[in-house]
Amino acid sequence: MKSIISGMFLALSVAGSAQANLILNGDFEDTQLSGNSWTVFDSIPGWQTTMGHSIEVQRNTIVSAQSGDQYVELDSYANSAMTQSLNLKAGTRYELSFYYMPRTDNDNNDNGIGVYWDVFNGDFASFDPMNEIISIDNMQRRDMANWTEYTLMLEAPSELMALSFAGLGNSNSVGGFIDNVSLQAVPEPAALAAFGMGLAGFLGVRQFKRSK
Repeated sequence: MKSIISGMFLALSVAGSAQANLILNGDFEDTQLSGNSWTVFDSIPGWQTTMGHSIEVQRNTIVSAQSGDQYVELDSYANSAMTQSLNLKAGTRYELSFYYMPRTDNDNNDNGIGVYWDVFNGDFASFDPMNEIISIDNMQRRDMANWTEYTLMLEAPSELMALSFAGLGNSNSVGGFIDNVSLQAVPEPAALAAFGMGLAGFLGVRQFKRSK
């Protein structure tokens, strides 16, 4: 019986922690660079430029990546935005997490990053990120020397959503870094409650049998 109960608790643990990441290429490793280098792209797997010039992918040039070897800067020649289209379940809650690090010690919001969560019309060419859900402003490298994780709870009002990151503030070819973006569905309380009731029922049956 002990091994069966342990297995059920393990299943509960896995169900709560093994939610799939819905972001494609969230750590920006799918377009592999070589050595210590950087390159700008109109698009990379999963992400499309929707404002400004380009997406700059760096490979351990200024800092070491938080995940893998590569990360993104959104102020290559000027501030820009990158967007990923997501097919989701309307009305479902999601947890967004990402890592951020400022590049410089400059003033004028040199390392600003905005995050946007919009209903998507399916057309990247006409899309402009509008619904800002968080703005990271006036951060400097001396105050944040390491990667910092940000976590947000979101709800999808539509089946087709757009997640965007954009450079903010001083537009001068250097800005904040982004890495390891993740979006996971939040388990519904009803599903977890049903699992708990099933476990309680199983334990009750076992106890009844042993009492005879």
